[in-house]
Amino acid sequence: MNYAALHFRDLPLSCLLARDGTPPDQPAALLSTGEREKSHLTAVNLAARQFGIHPGLRTTRGLARCADLLLLDPDPTTEKSAQAETLAFVDSLVPDFELTTPETHLLDLSTLLMASEEDWVAQTIDSSTYLSLPLQIGLGITPDLAHLASLCPRQSDPLSLKIADLFLSKTFPLPHAHVLQLWGLQTLSDLARLPRQGLAERLGSNLARLHDIAHGKHHRLLKLYRAKDHYRVTHTFEPPVDSHEPLLFMAKRLLQTLCNRLEHHQRAAAELRLTLAFDNGAAHTRKLVLSEPTLSPDALLRSLHTHLDTVKAPASMGEFHLELIPTLPRHAQHQLFQRGLKDPNEFADTLRRLSGIVGPGRLGIPHQLDTHRPDVISLSPITPDFQTPLVPEIHPASHLPLKRQRPPIPINVASEKRGHYQYPLALLTGPHQGPIRHARGPFPLSGSWWENGWQQAQWDVELDDSLLIQLAFLTPGKWHLTGIYA
Repeated sequence: MNYAALHFRDLPLSCLLARDGTPPDQPAALLSTGEREKSHLTAVNLAARQFGIHPGLRTTRGLARCADLLLLDPDPTTEKSAQAETLAFVDSLVPDFELTTPETHLLDLSTLLMASEEDWVAQTIDSSTYLSLPLQIGLGITPDLAHLASLCPRQSDPLSLKIADLFLSKTFPLPHAHVLQLWGLQTLSDLARLPRQGLAERLGSNLARLHDIAHGKHHRLLKLYRAKDHYRVTHTFEPPVDSHEPLLFMAKRLLQTLCNRLEHHQRAAAELRLTLAFDNGAAHTRKLVLSEPTLSPDALLRSLHTHLDTVKAPASMGEFHLELIPTLPRHAQHQLFQRGLKDPNEFADTLRRLSGIVGPGRLGIPHQLDTHRPDVISLSPITPDFQTPLVPEIHPASHLPLKRQRPPIPINVASEKRGHYQYPLALLTGPHQGPIRHARGPFPLSGSWWENGWQQAQWDVELDDSLLIQLAFLTPGKWHLTGIYA
């Protein structure tokens, strides 16, 4: 079968029953707008049909046939929400489909790789259970045959359905239905056995087209549905929630839908954008850049969970928005003598957790800046390939290696003023104490006068035990031990 049709039977009524948790054996019907005494039934469920109740009956006649009939008023908001959910569900199954009616979707299965049609039908029915809506699936070699098969009310396997099982009176309304009944035609196969020319001359072109559909001669093109926003979902909490657990629970299912949609369009997620709306009017927006494009809902959920652990909600959360920024999937060939990360997204999640511990902007790959200010470094973002931005190579001023103290150690130094600078005489406190045998300096350094200016004077000194150390004098009157020459 090349086509499948998914029919959500009596969607305006089914969504209300699913919202209220009504059991399936409860007879229910949907009323037309207006006064209840003057209204009629627009939709009924299978339990109500067993009492001979059908759409079009007056409300009083429906209650006369079943006193326990549950009457519901239309709810456009709930119906619109159910249509959006069914549309998102179908979009997660295949890339190409037609929105034939608000209740029926025609799917092109020619681009799918499946083990068997039985497995696809079973998997589709199983994955639609969260909708809590009655689903009928029809398969056919043409779109119209699949559509007709999905409209047939039945409990049997859709794979075993033949055109002989399609009753003309129950499947769809037909022109000249009374004439067909007088002719003794009951099923679509009965109609297909009649000569097409005579059928067209007597009953018109509509039945002739149905005759062509039954023989598989009418193969039209699908009017493909393309949503304006493919990779964005929104969920509203009623009532608002105070913790992140309900958000993560809903995000797990929504991310699965978005990833399936990306996969069908040969794309992968490069970024995850989250927006939280709170009851006090505040909002929180964050863009999570993934280390590598992915189609794994678990990897996206992990990144979302890590970020939510750092968010302090100012009030109850009313709704959230998730959006995936698509990009082309990345394909890399592993090298024989090069080692790469097994899971770049898991590595990025670890970095986010570490950033949450040490603080933002304090995690990265250090590199020295091209400046005269000593011990100044910058942090570049950590990437899976550990690449750092190109910086000029800085050669040390001395041939002796210097072990820097980070942070510098404040000490007390006996000194005297010689000229504009203090001359060190002895170290009074700190890890290394004693008189200074030789001192070289001062080496005055300063810079950044246009913003946060800094200035200091450095000294290289030798103690009695031949230990070489570096001192720094900062105004006003502060000495620091900045390093030891090895």
